[in-house]
Amino acid sequence: MGGYVGTMPAGALNVALSNFAKEFRNNAFVGETFAPRVPVARQSFQYVVWNRDDFKLPGTTLRAPGDEPQSVRRSYSTAPYMAQSHALQGDVPFESESYGLGLGFSTRKQLTQQLIKQINLDREVAIARLLLSETNFPNYTDLSAGTNNQWDKYPSVPDVGTDGSHPIVQVEALKAILRQAGIQDADMSLLLSDPVVVALQNHPDIINRFKYTVAGSISLDQLSSVFRVKCIQGSAILLNRQNVASWVWGSNAFLGYAQAAPTQDDVSCAKTFVWTGGTDGNGATIAAPPSTVDGYGVLEWIDPHLAKKKYWQSVDWYYDLRATAQETGIPILNALSIAPTMGTIPGDIEG
Repeated sequence: MGGYVGTMPAGALNVALSNFAKEFRNNAFVGETFAPRVPVARQSFQYVVWNRDDFKLPGTTLRAPGDEPQSVRRSYSTAPYMAQSHALQGDVPFESESYGLGLGFSTRKQLTQQLIKQINLDREVAIARLLLSETNFPNYTDLSAGTNNQWDKYPSVPDVGTDGSHPIVQVEALKAILRQAGIQDADMSLLLSDPVVVALQNHPDIINRFKYTVAGSISLDQLSSVFRVKCIQGSAILLNRQNVASWVWGSNAFLGYAQAAPTQDDVSCAKTFVWTGGTDGNGATIAAPPSTVDGYGVLEWIDPHLAKKKYWQSVDWYYDLRATAQETGIPILNALSIAPTMGTIPGDIEG
């Protein structure tokens, strides 16, 4: 077995891996659509919450000759954010790295990916809790509260009767609520958990729209065309300590809006404020988080107890997650009456 040679000094910031952490994305994690990342210069500050006075009709817009026009105000409130460190660390014995290289992979690289993925999984779970909260988004609807509202309760005849659910009609009613907040259909997105997508693909009302034109199963694009909003499938899973899987988004859905290129003061249902450092209004430099690249940091070091013969790595990300415009999101809770059956993944084996 060859000797181990450390490539980085103890506790050094690995810039390449920090940039990898910054750019890491997992297609199963879809919360980013509704809580996009907003870079902020300070660790803690205020973000803007706009009022809706621009939807109000003033007394008059007529101005008499020689008189001044009616005066209106543009007002807003603020709320605080606090970007805290979200971090994990792990170790790799020298022997494991050598064995892995012999098998064609680097255990150190795999550890980097695991730490970054787990931090992002933690954020995905946090976004799901935030968006599916009745407190954060009071326009929520709970489909279990009525009779035959849940989307796996199929009608005997498509689009007819009350013996089953009609999700197209239900979503149209919820879209009307968002339009009252100034959100147009083309700007809305509908997040559907994986089991909800499966239920909708087999729903008679959905199939009825395509029975003469489409062969095979209904696609996500076709669901988008039916609901006339962009449909997103939430497929992230979470394992408990017994390795039993569950869907991060459960049997729920979420209809909402977030700006594609968010800022601190746009109207989006939620935001992830990432502390990156920057400059203030006078051009003075505001420090970024220590040992990071734009708020993301990967540190590497050899265990100080050299007889342990292992190296350590930590991944760090400074952010805060906030619901920022409650009128632009609608949780759709308990969309299914029967929870999906989840399998057990084999337990960990090492050595």
